[in-house]
Amino acid sequence: MENAPTILVTGATGKQGGAVARHLLSSGFRVKALTRKPASPAARQLQQLGAELVPGDLDQPASFGQHLAGVAGVFSVQAFEQGPEKEVRQGIGLAELAVQYSVPHFIYSSVTGADAHTGIPHWESKGKIEQHLRGTQLSYTILRPASLYENFLLPPVASRIRKGKLVSPVKKEVVQQFISAQDIGKISAHIFSHPAPYQGSTITLAAEQLTLAQVAAIFSEVLGKEVRYQKLPMFLTRLFMGRNLYKMFKWVNEHDAVFLKDLAAFKKEHPHLKSLRDWIQDYFATG
Repeated sequence: MENAPTILVTGATGKQGGAVARHLLSSGFRVKALTRKPASPAARQLQQLGAELVPGDLDQPASFGQHLAGVAGVFSVQAFEQGPEKEVRQGIGLAELAVQYSVPHFIYSSVTGADAHTGIPHWESKGKIEQHLRGTQLSYTILRPASLYENFLLPPVASRIRKGKLVSPVKKEVVQQFISAQDIGKISAHIFSHPAPYQGSTITLAAEQLTLAQVAAIFSEVLGKEVRYQKLPMFLTRLFMGRNLYKMFKWVNEHDAVFLKDLAAFKKEHPHLKSLRDWIQDYFATG
């Protein structure tokens, strides 16, 4: 492991970053896990798996910049909860730091629809980071994941599912695409292992294409009890979820949100992709 390539992973205690860090470690890489809370349980778990914890804040690149010296790659993902402007600053700042340290390969995790001019603030912000990245001299790959299965594990969502209701602002007939964070981790580790074919690529990621009525039916089958879909009224969506998520769900209800048009071909290329049924069995039914 002394001579193994090292990848710096942002968001290492979150869903995507955590999955990437674990798959990199299991693939023989060394991992520098950037975290604002190195004493947190999630950070300690990564440390026990062999990751090096790097205390730092994306708002303060100088707090961790020296850790990019000599790395083979950077996995970049930012949270949008504190606003799109901050997300853009963090994403562009990290890309510029990678340029400064001549990082060999940079993976940026964006979102499906980042270039679709949707007006959704936290999709448009990712489009701005993508645009900046393409203007650098970095070797990069942009990943655009569909909606994460892990969103069903958010406490308010999961508690309702266990009580027999799948509640969402999305209309039951609207088709959406989904993927697991673990598959994002696996694909990212593969790209870092073989970066050349993916240099300059933008890849949309999805494993399933379902309506929420179908999602509810799959939950019912796996959990062995009825889970009914229930539409959340849009005025309650605005009240409880805020303006940005309201805009997203409104757009999804009114437009084609299927961005990976040939899902079958993508699944043939990546046969390991986890189905929703298997994910529920692994991550929800046992939770």
